[in-house]
Amino acid sequence: MNILDINKVKNKEYIVLLPKYDYDIKDSVEYSFENVFYLDYELTKEHADILIDFINNKAKMLILFDYDEFYRQILPYIRRTKKVKWIYKNSIAQMTTGMVRATITNLMEFYDRNIVDEIGCLDKSTYAVFKNSGYRVKHILLDANPKIKKAKKSNSIGVIGNDYDPNHNTYNQLSALKLVDYNYVKMVKSMPATEHFINFFNIKEKKVNTLKEAMEDNFVNLYCNFTGNNTELILKSLDMNIPCILGNTNLFDKFPKLKKYLVLESDDDINEIAYKINNIKENKENIVKEYAKFRQKYSLESKSIIEKFLK
Repeated sequence: MNILDINKVKNKEYIVLLPKYDYDIKDSVEYSFENVFYLDYELTKEHADILIDFINNKAKMLILFDYDEFYRQILPYIRRTKKVKWIYKNSIAQMTTGMVRATITNLMEFYDRNIVDEIGCLDKSTYAVFKNSGYRVKHILLDANPKIKKAKKSNSIGVIGNDYDPNHNTYNQLSALKLVDYNYVKMVKSMPATEHFINFFNIKEKKVNTLKEAMEDNFVNLYCNFTGNNTELILKSLDMNIPCILGNTNLFDKFPKLKKYLVLESDDDINEIAYKINNIKENKENIVKEYAKFRQKYSLESKSIIEKFLK
């Protein structure tokens, strides 16, 4: 939705701003919140003035995701009687990346100026760090639309992380394929090194152009990240009845069966990744049943957390 159309919104309780940087979580933000405005076009003083006027005179709350320079044009002019809440996507471990450090620096600046009332963290460990440091913070669970078509029976594997992100462990996952039986792998490639790796080691591949194509109709998806998990992708995969093998995550800590089948003990252990892939074929039915229990509980918890966050 474009800010110039803001007066068309029906629920005037709050407005959400989502920068282009966060489009990887766009579907779950849309599903979890109303009135989501995308910052993927040239923003002018007119946009800022319209938004400021709407927040100050009609809405009760402004919710920001991560960071966009546009925030500096609006935040100093929001009345202190209005609530401003800021949701931070990344983990503490990702602060080795300059852009992530810049986001947290800007967030802290506005919090310290008492412009931001509360911080929301998508990453549970980051939430714990902020909470222990005395910040007003909540752990936010974004939900995703569970109405996704079920996968067809196949013997293909999807790699759904980003090959340009070292935290996404791409080459260990591809290496593990040499130890398992599969028809082909699907993934979106951004790095020439990935193409070279696949060709050099004769990894069987079916070329795809989108993440959706890479994810669907596989018997397993690999998302064995060291950090930087996008829960939306995990939910989407398992909602299609496609088990998703994961690296460092606490997502299934309360569901030991899912943790046993899906979560690696050592993220970069190629043999363990291969073992988990082979184990999926024997235990898929158990995984699907256990995930149904998890999914119901997750959605209820997400709804409850977001309702509290919006108060």
